[in-house]
Amino acid sequence: MPTAPLATAPNGANVLLGRGKIYGDRLSLVNGVYVKTGEFDLGNCTAFSVSPKATVKEKYESMDPASSLYSRAVTQQTHSIKITGDEYSLFNLANAVMGSQGAINVTGATVSGTPGETVTTNPQGGAWYSLQFRNVSAVTLKLGAATLVLGTDYLLDAARGRVYIIPGGAGAATGTLTAGYTYASYNFNTVQGGNLASVDMYLRFIGNPVKGPTFELEAWHVQFTPSGDLGFIADDFGNWTIEGMCIADAINHPTEPLYRLIQTA
Repeated sequence: MPTAPLATAPNGANVLLGRGKIYGDRLSLVNGVYVKTGEFDLGNCTAFSVSPKATVKEKYESMDPASSLYSRAVTQQTHSIKITGDEYSLFNLANAVMGSQGAINVTGATVSGTPGETVTTNPQGGAWYSLQFRNVSAVTLKLGAATLVLGTDYLLDAARGRVYIIPGGAGAATGTLTAGYTYASYNFNTVQGGNLASVDMYLRFIGNPVKGPTFELEAWHVQFTPSGDLGFIADDFGNWTIEGMCIADAINHPTEPLYRLIQTA
């Protein structure tokens, strides 16, 4: 007499409601070898997922109308990683826009002389024009030989180094607009957007789930390319998304070339 199969029950200990922290290390290519440069905390990330996919070749027989599948082979395997976060740190922005972090460092001085700095020719009323430097003061603005009057002919955005030509004023006329001014020292951090074709990173995920097993993930080399929008004006808190492919590192990790999951608890 056949025996009944053993009854099984779901195991709630294996159900995962995930949380955790993600760290990224921008890899630098030195003499043909990718070198780690330091792990940075990506801050609050609302989604982190790994997506394994396979390309399959299938062979169907042609002897019968049903054309049954009689052979199948996996020809390609890819593993992608997708991260969504909502902290606009310089590191995260550089990753999201495929760029690098930089800086603007300027030592204060004075732009003087005749005619001074050429701003534009034939300025138009209602338009803003940028000076070469920021944090300006003691501005003298001229159109040709005529000195323009602040508040009557132009407005000044001193922090950003811009002048606005007031419509109907003496600045909205034919001629060369020049400026003399003093500018204070300033230092700004920057992100140079789109100066890289891709971003290569080592990733570490440290799980801290609400429910379920705790895992740590290490991906040796993930190559990220642009993905999604980066919102600076929105009706809700902004976020960013990066998505990349795991690149095999068989030299340094021959038995686990893409990534590994460690069950830590």
